[in-house]
Amino acid sequence: MKRLTIIAVVLVLAGCSGGGGQKEPGAAAPPLVVHAIDSGTFQENFNPFHLEGVNFGTTGMIYETLEYFNKLKPGETKPWLALSHAWSNDGKTLTFTLRQGVKWTDGKPFTADDVVFTFETMIKHPELNKSAVELAGAKALAPDKVQLDFKSTSYAKLFNISGSTAIVPKHLFEKENAVTFTNPKPVGTGPYKLAKFSAQLYEMTKNPDYWQPGKPVVPTVRFPAYTANAVQTGLQQGEIDWAGAFVPDIDKIYVQGKPEINKYYFPPEGVVALLPNLTHPVLSKPEVRQAISLAIDRDKIVKVAERGYTKVAHPTGIPIPGGEAFLPPAYKDAAYKVDIAKAKELLKGVDPAQLKFQLLVPSPFTDWVNAAQLIREDLAKVGITVETRGVAFQDWVSKVGKGSYDLSIRATPAGASPYFQMRSLLFSELAKPVGTSATGNYQRWKDAASDKLIHDYAATDDLAAQQKAAQGLGTIMVEKQPVLPLFYSPAWAQFRTSKYVGWPSEQDPYAMPSPYTSPDAAVVLLNLRPAGT
Repeated sequence: MKRLTIIAVVLVLAGCSGGGGQKEPGAAAPPLVVHAIDSGTFQENFNPFHLEGVNFGTTGMIYETLEYFNKLKPGETKPWLALSHAWSNDGKTLTFTLRQGVKWTDGKPFTADDVVFTFETMIKHPELNKSAVELAGAKALAPDKVQLDFKSTSYAKLFNISGSTAIVPKHLFEKENAVTFTNPKPVGTGPYKLAKFSAQLYEMTKNPDYWQPGKPVVPTVRFPAYTANAVQTGLQQGEIDWAGAFVPDIDKIYVQGKPEINKYYFPPEGVVALLPNLTHPVLSKPEVRQAISLAIDRDKIVKVAERGYTKVAHPTGIPIPGGEAFLPPAYKDAAYKVDIAKAKELLKGVDPAQLKFQLLVPSPFTDWVNAAQLIREDLAKVGITVETRGVAFQDWVSKVGKGSYDLSIRATPAGASPYFQMRSLLFSELAKPVGTSATGNYQRWKDAASDKLIHDYAATDDLAAQQKAAQGLGTIMVEKQPVLPLFYSPAWAQFRTSKYVGWPSEQDPYAMPSPYTSPDAAVVLLNLRPAGT
């Protein structure tokens, strides 16, 4: 009864009915109902600087980046708020030429001062510097030109600088504390603006003055709060137009014999790994991590927990296919193999009473919950006791970010090249003290050799030198096992063509298709057109 009540509430809030919705000639374009993440309620937070509690669509749909990087086509970059960029000073200075004529949704002009303010805020408040970009300064050279200076050569950090940093309006944010401000009435340059908000539903409507003429076509985007159970039913009954959900039996629950209307596309988006908290005195021992890895049956996890939707990760964590040139030659053909006997041998010097850990997972992610149960069973075979604990999504984000866990499962997204993923996993400057929210390196790996290789990669724009640095990082992943890759992270995306067409596909991978991927979700919306056109 409780589940039915939740579904009924969602239906009322979403204002939609099952499967129909195709646009009739002369009729207004219909709204798009989106599920980005399992959540019973939403928090009124649209501050793109924040790490936790920020609603999906904040970056991309409301606040935009300077450039767009297509992670499905490494090397493909498109101008966005910036028309171009140029490096100088051996990669320590970056100059952007900005798009003119862009306005904030309150009518104020977008200028270089907004870009400078955004990056100066990250310098003033290092906790808001999500990617630990080594900024030294920012200044406006003209209304359409911005110069950023860095403490070290930063060629490889272009994606972090221009592809994932949302630009905010100076005239509004300078009046607030960016660290605590929840920004309930966001003003952006993006294709959408916030129209209404409640804990159960928020809605965005198109920005009529958007700088891309004629776009977006979708007039309204609705985000109802769906629990994990309600999402399955919502997809089955045709209530949701675009979702980013794990569906255990997708052909039965979702496709339902209508593959031309009910489509899905799951390209790889980084790697899902088992994170050992390296501040834990036992998990900090390499032999313990090696034993854990040897005991885990990854093939079974992919087959059972992930329903075969993805593949076991390469031991380096580097995405394959696509990253072959970045694999260390000695480990090019490396693969995981279960070896219980060797795992037990590695654990002989460890007090069995110390081999007890809690494995924290977000309870809405049912595939990860199932993977955690399989890991618990595997580790029991080598004398390791694991208690699996599922918690609410935001609680999990907070605990893992602050290092308040023993073991956890988490995905590390891909970037414009394997460097971004490896940096997120291994860069010591991302390893915040326990109790402080981190934006990467959640296991808190600190290793001078890893840092040197990351700096070596960033210090050059020579592809061969970058590949050599990445190969060194891959070797560290295999030999020292700071994290334990499990499988490639699918970009979950289910979408219906009854209202709109133009979705990403294997034939046209112009953006990550998941509604929870930013700023890609906005790029997807900008490419949609009414069905039948």
